[in-house]
Amino acid sequence: MRDLRLYWQEVRTLAASLPEDVWLVSDDGVLVETSAAVAARLLIAKSHRRATVEEIRQRADAEKIRQRRAAAEDRRKRGIEVVAVGPPPRY
Repeated sequence: MRDLRLYWQEVRTLAASLPEDVWLVSDDGVLVETSAAVAARLLIAKSHRRATVEEIRQRADAEKIRQRRAAAEDRRKRGIEVVAVGPPPRY
């Protein structure tokens, strides 16, 4: 059995080297944001890895699209129509 004191020392050391919020990817490809303390335990367990900048950017882009669609659906439900006003586009 592993020495618990050594394990928690390793967790604290790794957590101290991580930023406050860490993006991780699980073995099945799920992207999550978590605290440094939780991230350290998951990284030591090797059930997750640090997310790449590209994975984080893709997640942010997908979230922006989801928020825009949700806002448009909310406006539709409330009967609000958005009409662009301005000069016609030039082709």
